[in-house]
Parts: sequence; structure tokens; C-alpha cells
Amino acid sequence: MAKIRIERSSEWNNKGRKIGVYINDIKVGTVNDGETEEYEVESGVNEVYCKIDWCRSPKIKLNSVQNETKTLSLNGFKYGVYIIRITLGLLLLYYLLSYAFQLQVNFLIIVIAMGFLYPLYFITLGKDKYLRLIESVTK
Repeated sequence: MAKIRIERSSEWNNKGRKIGVYINDIKVGTVNDGETEEYEVESGVNEVYCKIDWCRSPKIKLNSVQNETKTLSLNGFKYGVYIIRITLGLLLLYYLLSYAFQLQVNFLIIVIAMGFLYPLYFITLGKDKYLRLIESVTK
């Protein structure tokens, strides 16, 4: 039997949620935040993807060989860890500048709106790219 190892990074966005692992359209288990899971598969071509609620990763086809372990890295959408923190920080800065110092900083509203629209894309139109599943290169 071959094995597929899923290494999930620890991310603030989906910290309290389990991500389902699907191999050949069958749910084989879940991966918790920051954990690694291994699944045995038949040798040959296997299709792997991960899913959380209605969002998922693109499907990856892996050619598994007997007694070989393929490692996949599982992350949220690109820049998702940073964009939400930056947006919340800018929102706090906007309120501090506008209420504490009575400064009008309208350009910050536009930046904050873009910071909320980026994740909104991934939970609506880009739902099939919400998660990233990347094959790790072994040396």
C-alpha cells in the first residue's frame, strides 16, 4: 500500500475547524489545526482534495507507488493569514485617528474595504480555491 500524508499548517483563520480529507471522492478523515495525518491508498492514480464547509481545495491527482509516501501541505487561501490581521489593524487605526484625534482619513476606508473583499471572494466565487493543497518536494 502507498500512503498520502497531509500536513496542515496552524492558521488563525480556521483554527477551531477540522478540514475533511477526500481521496477519490470518499471522505477518509479530517485534519485538525497544525496536525499531520496519513492515509493508506491503493497504488496508482489517486485524486485528493480537502474540504471545509462549502469551500475546498482544487483536486490533485497523485501517482502513488507501492511503499511510497506522498506528502501534501494544506493551507488556507494565499495571504489569508496576513490580510485579515492587517485589515483589522487598519480598522483600529482608522477609528483611533477619526475619533481620538478628529482626523478624516478616507483613503483608509477604501483599503479596509479591499481587505474585506479579498476573503469574501474566496468564500463565494473562489470557493474551490479557499484551501491550498500543495505536493511537498522530498529531497
